[in-house]
Amino acid sequence: MTESAELVLQSLDRVAELVDDPSAPVYERLFAEYPEFKPLFRFEPNGLLARQNMFQVTVVALLEHLEGKPASVGMVNSERTNHAHIGVPNASFDRYYEVVRDTFREILGDEWTPATEHAWNEAIESLIRATGG
Repeated sequence: MTESAELVLQSLDRVAELVDDPSAPVYERLFAEYPEFKPLFRFEPNGLLARQNMFQVTVVALLEHLEGKPASVGMVNSERTNHAHIGVPNASFDRYYEVVRDTFREILGDEWTPATEHAWNEAIESLIRATGG
C-alpha cells in the first residue's frame, strides 16, 4: 500500500474511533451543500439505511482503488449510472468524495495534516480519472 493510501486508511480508522456513524455528519454536510439531494432518500422514513450503505460503498470503492483492485472502477461506474437515473449529474456524484474528505477534515481537526489532505486529494482525483468522471 502506498504512503498516500496508508494516510487515507489511517484517517478513516481515526474517524471511526471518534464517531459512531461517520455517515451522519457526511450527509449533514451533503444536504447542506446540495439540499436538492435530500428528497432522493424518499424510500425510507429517514433514509438512514440508504445513507449508511452509500457511505460504505464509497469508502470501500476508494480503498479498493487505492489497493489497485480494478473492481472498484466498475463499482463506481455502476453507482454513477444508478445515480444518473435519479437525476444526479456526474459532477455532483464526484463531489460526494470531496464532501466525505471535508467532513473528515472537520472531525479530525488538528489531527488532519497537509499530508493527509494531499493523500485524500490524490485518491479522489485518481478514482475520478479512472472512472471517467
